[in-house]
Amino acid sequence: MDGTDGGADPTAGSTRTPTRIVRLLTALGIAIAAAMLVLGGLLLLDARRDAWRRAEQAANNLALTLERDIGRNIAAYDLSLQGVIEALQQPGLDDASLGVRRTALFDRAATAEFLGSVLVLDRDGNVTESSISLLPPRLNLADRDYFQAQRDRLDAGLFVSRPYRSRLRQGDISIAISRRLPDASGQFAGIVMGALRIAYFQELFASLDLGPGGSVTLFRLDGRVIARHPFNDADIDRDLSGSANFRRFAAEGSGSFVGRAAIDGVERLYNFRRVGNLPLMLAVATSVEDIYAAWRTKALGIGAILIFLCGASVALSLLFRRELLRRFRAETALAQAARKLAVLAATDGLTGLANRRQFDEALEREWRRAVRSGTPIALLLLDADNFKFYNDHYGHLEGDNVLRSIADCVRLLVRRPADTGARYGGEEFAVLLPETDAVGAAGVAERLRARVESLAIPHEGRPEGRVTVSIGVAVARARHGDQDSVLVREADAALYAAKSTGRNRVATADGSDPSLQASEPVEGGSR
Repeated sequence: MDGTDGGADPTAGSTRTPTRIVRLLTALGIAIAAAMLVLGGLLLLDARRDAWRRAEQAANNLALTLERDIGRNIAAYDLSLQGVIEALQQPGLDDASLGVRRTALFDRAATAEFLGSVLVLDRDGNVTESSISLLPPRLNLADRDYFQAQRDRLDAGLFVSRPYRSRLRQGDISIAISRRLPDASGQFAGIVMGALRIAYFQELFASLDLGPGGSVTLFRLDGRVIARHPFNDADIDRDLSGSANFRRFAAEGSGSFVGRAAIDGVERLYNFRRVGNLPLMLAVATSVEDIYAAWRTKALGIGAILIFLCGASVALSLLFRRELLRRFRAETALAQAARKLAVLAATDGLTGLANRRQFDEALEREWRRAVRSGTPIALLLLDADNFKFYNDHYGHLEGDNVLRSIADCVRLLVRRPADTGARYGGEEFAVLLPETDAVGAAGVAERLRARVESLAIPHEGRPEGRVTVSIGVAVARARHGDQDSVLVREADAALYAAKSTGRNRVATADGSDPSLQASEPVEGGSR
């Protein structure tokens, strides 16, 4: 093996491995950032669903509270009406004084705030009794729906009227609840009605916090709006029976859904329910925009922070990757430079073979190995014949070319990994052949001599007329305590013998004729 054969680049694998590690670390950093983003998104989606659940629960609680409050107040008012009917059926009431009659007919509930007058109407719709005065007002209310319903329908029961403007309270918007008043034979004798001001519902609804887009609506079962918040005078008594939302209210009775309001077009979450057994329907609606408003603000803030952190994480990962790759490239470049320097330090600059220092290290290493294994080790020393004359006659440049040509021959014949071809000094070369006996070494030497001669490089200073080499061969079986210098001395002595006996020949330290080995194989058992 000559001194220039470095084999595969040892830095290639070491470069690829850190590059893969850097890529894995970068991918891991980006994956963590993506996982953070996905996790943050999932948490925000869960918070969004939670905001919806809270809004739905709050609307349901509000609807239940309102339904109970309205139902309880109307039920209490209905008891007052039933009390009037029972009192009118008592014997002797007609003979009592006006004050006694009023006290007997109307209890304190009839004078509560937001309650209008309780009136008794005869079969023609004339007011005969009033809770607000001793003398009933001269007023006929036969045109009102609460009178006509009781007059025309035996099964009307408790009837809730459409909103109307009161003739007794300067147009105050109210609704009436009425009951049929029968005579002794069960025939229609009039009605008892109580007025309930719309202001009661408006004040009740206005106390609720439903957000800017929220609404509360109280309907009759025929789709007429009794009260609504936010208040708009035009909405009162508005017929919404044809709207998709009300049709769903009427069909399902209670529940929740998302729909768009027929009045203002706002998309809302509706929670609706029947008011007790009354012919009333209550709908509490929260704007979808309001439900998600707080969540959206929070999501924008958290999302911006998450995106910033993930972006920063990715950017740092990419910067980290770039710096690591830059560092690995620099280290690789340094390693390659160091390796080149090491190769240069161990290689002869002219021939590319190992230099003297590298040869000495190889000899010491292989000598120790031969001592341990007990195998033979061979050394060839060769010298270009009459090289000084060649240099003087042809010039140093041509002399350098001759040395390179001899080095090429060495490289061609010395191919085993443990073999070392080196420039020993000047025009001298050395070939170290571990695990090679005398026969094998002599064969390599003769083949090497013949190859150099076959180059046919002109040389006027040689009888052959061409460049030739003389080679000395020494083989030793190293033992503990022996020095590798013994092998060098023997090879040098053999080289001297080859030169002194005419040059262009091979001489062995044991004096055998190497020409007999020229045709022997140079690899295998003999080497």
